[in-house]
Amino acid sequence: MTDALRLGGACLSLLGLGLAMGTSPSTYAIVLRLLESARRPAASVRLLLLGVALGAVALLLVFRVVDPATITAPIEDRAVALLVRRGVDLLAGLVLLVAAAVELRRSRGPRRPPQPPADAHRRSPRRLVALGFADSVIGVSGMAMMYVTGRVIASTSRDPLVDAGLLAVFLAAVVGPYLLLSWAWERFPGFARAMTRLLDRLAAIDLRPVLVLALAIAGIVFFALGVWGHGALGELPRR
Repeated sequence: MTDALRLGGACLSLLGLGLAMGTSPSTYAIVLRLLESARRPAASVRLLLLGVALGAVALLLVFRVVDPATITAPIEDRAVALLVRRGVDLLAGLVLLVAAAVELRRSRGPRRPPQPPADAHRRSPRRLVALGFADSVIGVSGMAMMYVTGRVIASTSRDPLVDAGLLAVFLAAVVGPYLLLSWAWERFPGFARAMTRLLDRLAAIDLRPVLVLALAIAGIVFFALGVWGHGALGELPRR
């Protein structure tokens, strides 16, 4: 039961992280440009989202290298392993707080609505995938979000199949809203007009303070884990 509750909690966390990772004003702007102008809107959006998903997976693989379980696996001395685990969590806290500081500095300047590339709807399939990949990996907040995602997955399971399932949950949350938007856009013209108006209003809302607060809270949580979250040396399993 405990394992089931932990898995369920991880799925809920990953759904939230996926929605946060996928809620990008620039991605929405590009998707709208494709839906309005591309010859094959749905196919173009899927190619863009493939790039977004590949970018997220690439970041996840990069940060998997600094997963405490990966780093401490070859370490026999339990005291050293504990220090490594604490060091990684403290580093994660620092990364997240730096990301919050960067976003805070940006939020003080004038806000510019996201402008998609003018030729997005004319790009080849390969360039659409590359555009989605770049949109996913560029940005401090996205990197910080993927680090947290990797930590959630790594702390939940050591089974590759379970890890793959958790990653699928996360990616579904990242791309799901865009796929749903694309599906409804083609089938319901009234919905398309309503969504255009709604997204134009949302684009005018400055969400940067919310992002700063979320990154700062996550950074504080990881610092707390690094300082108090590992308990005594006896917590680490003996080999």
